[in-house]
Amino acid sequence: MNRQLERFLTSKGIMLLTDQRDKLKRYKELILDASKNINLVSKGDLERLEELHFADSLAPVNMIPADSKLADWGSGAGLPGIPLAIARPDLEVTLVESRQKKAAFLLRVIRELGLSNLSLFPDRGENLEERFDLITVRAIGTIIEVLPIVVDHLEENGGVLFYKGPGGRAELDEADLLIERYGLKSRMESLVLPCGEGRTYILLKRGPQALAS
Repeated sequence: MNRQLERFLTSKGIMLLTDQRDKLKRYKELILDASKNINLVSKGDLERLEELHFADSLAPVNMIPADSKLADWGSGAGLPGIPLAIARPDLEVTLVESRQKKAAFLLRVIRELGLSNLSLFPDRGENLEERFDLITVRAIGTIIEVLPIVVDHLEENGGVLFYKGPGGRAELDEADLLIERYGLKSRMESLVLPCGEGRTYILLKRGPQALAS
């Protein structure tokens, strides 16, 4: 784990054990190796996996309730699901990825890292029959596009955590009526990643424990 990522996580109160650091390191190696054959992340981002993708994945970790059953919707390279599963052993994480090559990569990662709290659903999320405490959505669609698809897969007091860029507030405002229709409350946090990019994290949650922004 490079110093930029370590300082960033420390500033967020996130302390990883040696075993967790080793798993993140191995995960990075697996991404770099697989990227020779499949497009997991953009080529320009391969050199900043830790200060961009890992930091982004872990930044909102404290917004996730303890012992949550989590689905990483459209997981792709496993971001944010795999870093979250590494950092939070209390979470039960299902990686949802229908694209065959990426699903095969995720299965390889699960086997090599040996994480008992990580599993794969190699199909479209719409075909999931179970419900989750939290669904993470990163780098796919807008809130208005994605929320109607995922909301039926939430537990009674479940929530959706959207990973967004600096324009997250505008997206949240645009989805205001839809969010109200589903009876959700919003919580938003914004920060700058070690790579210098601004990010916004939006939690839309059901139930009495939801926090208004």
